[in-house]
Amino acid sequence: MTSDLERRFEEIIRQLRTDLAAIRTGRATTSLVEDLPVVVYGSTLTLKELASLSIPEVRQILISPWDKSIIPEIERALRERGFSPVVEEAVLRVVLPQLTGEEREKLQREVGERVEEARVAVRLARREEIERVERARKEKEISEDDEFSQKRQIDTLLENYNRRIEGIYLEKLAQLAPR
Repeated sequence: MTSDLERRFEEIIRQLRTDLAAIRTGRATTSLVEDLPVVVYGSTLTLKELASLSIPEVRQILISPWDKSIIPEIERALRERGFSPVVEEAVLRVVLPQLTGEEREKLQREVGERVEEARVAVRLARREEIERVERARKEKEISEDDEFSQKRQIDTLLENYNRRIEGIYLEKLAQLAPR
């Protein structure tokens, strides 16, 4: 019972981390570009499938394509996503600008929205699990004591995951704080 719910909560946390990783903080991270779709060889591949990605400096991403002939396609994909890559022989360098106060506020709001979506998702999962337990009780599959015990376990699990979500939120806000 709670293991299914825990798996759902873990998936929500995983999705939240994925969503937040794609939000630029002024600090370079490969997650900003690794899933960028690039049209090459007649199909669409992600950047991480086409190049090695590294962070040589705090605000810089270095992209080293394995096939140097696709540099123009990678550059085009980066520009379409709002990045300004600099091509240097066999690599592309993306320098992230400092965030302005207005950009920072916008990103903080976006982080808050993603976190709230995660909170709503765990509450919905909790409600579905509570309803399942109540149905089991009505159909006499479990006792009243079991119902009470399972509801308490569900609520404890919810509190733990809400604390984790809050920790992830505060961590991302700290990354957005001016340096």
